[in-house]
Parts: sequence; C-alpha cells; structure tokens
Amino acid sequence: MVLQAGAWPLGGAMAPLAPPPQLERPARQFEAFYRNMFSGRRLAWLHHLCSGELRTRYTARQYHVAASTAQCALLLSFDAVDSWNARELRDTLQLEGDAWGRQLRPLLDAGLLLASGDVGTEEEEIPPEARVSLNLAFSCKRTKVRVTCASAPAQGGGAGGGGAAASDAGDAAHCDDDRKMYLQAAIVRIMKQRKVLRHTELIQEVVSQARGSFAPSVAMIKKCIEALIDKQYLERAPAALDTYSYLA
Repeated sequence: MVLQAGAWPLGGAMAPLAPPPQLERPARQFEAFYRNMFSGRRLAWLHHLCSGELRTRYTARQYHVAASTAQCALLLSFDAVDSWNARELRDTLQLEGDAWGRQLRPLLDAGLLLASGDVGTEEEEIPPEARVSLNLAFSCKRTKVRVTCASAPAQGGGAGGGGAAASDAGDAAHCDDDRKMYLQAAIVRIMKQRKVLRHTELIQEVVSQARGSFAPSVAMIKKCIEALIDKQYLERAPAALDTYSYLA
C-alpha cells in the first residue's frame, strides 16, 4: 500500500531495519517501477507497520508463518546458515534497543528459533554472546503459525494509559497539521490560476482536489483560507466579502 505522507499519521516510533537481500531486492525493484510511473516522488518504507508471510521448506511438514517484517527478516537470515551469534545477527539487521528483544523473543517462544545459554526472562535483554539457531525439528499442530510482536512502550507513559493517550493525541495533531498544509497549497494553486473566486466555488474546488487523499471538512478549509489571508496570499474583495482575490 502506498499512501501520501499527509493521508494518515504514519510516523510513530520507527525502529531501524536493514532487510536481508531476499526483502531488499524486491523493494528496490518496486522503487524503480514507482519512479518510472511517478517522477519526483520519494518512497519511505515503514517497516514497523508491515508484515509478511513465509513458508517453511526445511521441516517435514510445510508451515505458513505470518510475522512482522523484522521477524521475517530474522527468519530469512537463516537461509544460508543454521545459527548466528546474537550480537552479529542484531548488528546485521540493525535491530537496536527494545526492537531487538521485541522481535526475537516471540520467535523463540513459538519454537521457530532456539537460543543457547541463559537468555533471561522476557523483561531482560538477550545476551549478545548467546547463539541463535534455526529449529530444524520445529513442529506445530496448525499449518499456519501467527507470530505476535510486543508493542513498543509508549513514550511518556503513566498510570491509566496516559502515555498511549498522549501519543494518540500527538498523532492526530500531526495529521491535522499535514492536512492543513495540503489544503493551503491546494487553495494557493487554485487561486493562482483563477485569480478571483467566490467562497462556495473555492470550497468546492478544494474538496474536489483533496478527495483523492482525504475528505476535508468545510470548517478546516475555512481556517486555511483565513490563514492564507493573514499570510497575505489572499484578500477579500472590497465590493463582495464572499469573494477572494489572489495576491501575486
């Protein structure tokens, strides 16, 4: 799915990830295709919002494993080797901080991977000297295995889920800011072309242009018009207050 940056608050806490060649090659092929279709656009991969499905070929019974992109990257790292040093695997995929444990531990709990030595409890960090191996004897009653991933801790969290609420409020504010900038740019483009336009006609044209990205409210469009008047991009016609003129 390809979305415009202002369509939804898709930022969040993005953990870095260096995908293995099995994921990197198709990503680069899609980027080349996308550049040929839409010049001037830049793709940003949000791996923390993605998931994938893998099929096992090393087990007696074939399984379908549904997991996050980072967990798929971890499993695909065992295509050529059966075991990794934990530090080397973490550094290769660039999974740092909490993301490393949150992505690896569910694979250990599901039995898809094995770790030698004392890996501690779920709250403890996996020792960098541990040896992580592919479980060649993996077995499960279900042919489809869904691997979950612990959510990233909320920033500034507190009792009663205050951190999550603050994060949601921040995302909503960020989304509103992006949409206002989008609407202001659309208004300037329209007025630069039309020079003079009545209020209702301007509202209709802005809604028509924004329809492909989101459905703006009339109240938000009015606020954007007022902001552009304050910035001296537009002015109200002296003889008709419901008409706007573009200021070059």
